[in-house]
Amino acid sequence: MKDELIERLDEELILELTKQLVAIPTRNPPGEEKAAAEFIYETLNAWGLETELITEPDPERPQVVAWVRGIGAGPTLILNGHIDTVREGDLDAWDHSPFEPAIEGNRLYGLGACDMKSSLAVGMAVLKAVHESGEAFPGTVMFQAVMGEELAEDGTRTLLKMGYTGDYAMVLESTDLNICRATRGVVWHKLKLAGDSIHCGMADHETVDVMTQFSRFGTALADYHAEIAEKEHPLVPSPAARITKVRAGERHNHLVEECDFTVDRRMIPGETFDQVKGELEGMLRELEADALNLSWEVAYDRGNEPVITAEDSTIIELIRQNSREIRGVDPALIGSAAGTDMRNFVYDEGIPAVNYGAGSFVACNCHSPNEFVPIDDLIMSARIVMGTTVDVISLQEYPGQ
Repeated sequence: MKDELIERLDEELILELTKQLVAIPTRNPPGEEKAAAEFIYETLNAWGLETELITEPDPERPQVVAWVRGIGAGPTLILNGHIDTVREGDLDAWDHSPFEPAIEGNRLYGLGACDMKSSLAVGMAVLKAVHESGEAFPGTVMFQAVMGEELAEDGTRTLLKMGYTGDYAMVLESTDLNICRATRGVVWHKLKLAGDSIHCGMADHETVDVMTQFSRFGTALADYHAEIAEKEHPLVPSPAARITKVRAGERHNHLVEECDFTVDRRMIPGETFDQVKGELEGMLRELEADALNLSWEVAYDRGNEPVITAEDSTIIELIRQNSREIRGVDPALIGSAAGTDMRNFVYDEGIPAVNYGAGSFVACNCHSPNEFVPIDDLIMSARIVMGTTVDVISLQEYPGQ
């Protein structure tokens, strides 16, 4: 049955769906997912699939969930992809309009072609093939088309909290057909320093100069960055800490009363948001000890938790098996420097999950002009996702990790 379903995959449909999705702008910001979500919903519904249009967490940016439900106690596999893209940037840098998909040789070009509208097309085509097979599998396959991933918004997290959950997940991000089992995290904290507001001509050596203290914090953060950069992880880059946004000063002849700034802290698996906040607070307390009138605040802004899935997880073993059978290649186990919605499955719900898909984030110009997906890799990814899906939903019961 698996071989039959792999052959049932409609490769032309995958390309056509990719082109149709690319042609619908879904830039984030501002968050334009609605038209594409409705297209996905209407298409799946027309194929006879059980489909829902979810208006949480933002009714103007709906999400789609669809199923082929099993008849037994087998596991549920979630195929997850995000609808939103980054903005197109400089139009003059594009060889084709970002919203007019073009095929040249083995490449399909367009904004989101690789990240990740082609993968949405794969998920839709896999679901259609399973549905039309009429086969009664023990397990269930669920497809999720979500909002807000590009800005770490709560699309996937909301679906999981609402009960649209499962036992394993494949987040169909670009991995160059390797298996990404770990992602580096990031947390952003907003910091504030406040001191004396006084005309510069009236300041003396006891006056608290906020910008002097900010400079001292910058030096301390640079030392902290160098220290944490010594930590190593076998799958993801080392941690990092940098100031990314600063706002200070109102008048040219007054000391700065308040300085607001943001620290971007990259994290490896095992590190936590609370740990990072405590480390930043420690640096600020040292400033306060030397400047008694200095006050400070640290507030969590948002972040993506660093996560890792066990190497011997069933989902990893089955993807590897299908890659060997279908592609003749044992895929590498890799990590990602950037966060994805994989974190919501692993961190929030404890669901074994990986990133897996066609194309390379860097080599395919994701987030850049002339983004493309290699067509051969796209079709190969679809075949491997199909094979893995059949293997998972053929299991008689959930075997655990």
